[in-house]
Amino acid sequence: MTSASLLVYPSTPDVRGPISQPYFALPAVLAAAEPDPLKAALDAVWHALHTHGEHYPELLKEIWAVCSV
Repeated sequence: MTSASLLVYPSTPDVRGPISQPYFALPAVLAAAEPDPLKAALDAVWHALHTHGEHYPELLKEIWAVCSV
């Protein structure tokens, strides 16, 4: 059995002004390469939510739509 750890981030990043979404999304792509599939999925979603910023509810709706099939 493998051990698992839960990382909790205290808040969203403090980004002022416009961001480059492709560059801001890079951590989501890198997180998806984790060897543990569950950790990879959760980390990728976490970073993707930060990339969407205040529009994250739309992304969550899309994710739930895909997962509920």
